[in-house]
Amino acid sequence: MVRPKKVCFSESSLPTGDRTRRSYYLNEIQSFAGAEKDARVVGEIAFQLDRRILAYVFPGVTRLYGFTVANIPEKIKQTSIKSLDGSVDEKKLRELTQRYLALSARLEKLGYSRDVHPAFSEFLINTYGILKQRPDLRANPLHSSPAALRKLVIDVVPPKFLGDSLLLLNCLCELSKEDSKPLFAW
Repeated sequence: MVRPKKVCFSESSLPTGDRTRRSYYLNEIQSFAGAEKDARVVGEIAFQLDRRILAYVFPGVTRLYGFTVANIPEKIKQTSIKSLDGSVDEKKLRELTQRYLALSARLEKLGYSRDVHPAFSEFLINTYGILKQRPDLRANPLHSSPAALRKLVIDVVPPKFLGDSLLLLNCLCELSKEDSKPLFAW
C-alpha cells in the first residue's frame, strides 16, 4: 500500500499570532488537480514567484538549476566562493545577503513567510504542474490579469489552501509592478 505524502502549511485565514502549522495529505486534494483545464496556472503562479525571487537575489545568474527559494542562504554562500582559490568573496556575500533580506522584508509585509511559503510553492507546483508552453497573451489575456488569475485561483484551489495561494499571487503581482515585467515572465 502506498502511503500518501504529508505536507505542512500555516492557516492563513487565522490572525498572524494565531497561525498554526497544519498537516495535510496530498490525496486530500488530488481530485482538484485535474478538475480545471487551467489548474496548471495555479502551479505556474507559484513557479513564477519562485523564479522572480531567485532572479532578484541572484542577478545575472541565468541557470538556476538546484536553486530553490528554500535553499537561498546556502546558495548565497556557494556562489560567493571564488573558484580560483576557494576563498569567500565577502563583497558578493554581503550584496547577495542584503538583496535577499531586503526582498524578504518586502514580501513579509504582504504576509509571506520564509518558513512556510517556499514549501507551499513547491507543493502547488508539484500538485498542479506548470504551463507546458508560453501563453499567448493576445488570445488569452487571463495570464496578464491579476483579477482573472484571482478568480481562477478561487475556482481551482480548495478552501484550506486558498489563503496562501492568493497570498502568493499577491506577492507575484507586487513584484511584477516593481520590476515592470509581465506577471508570467518568460
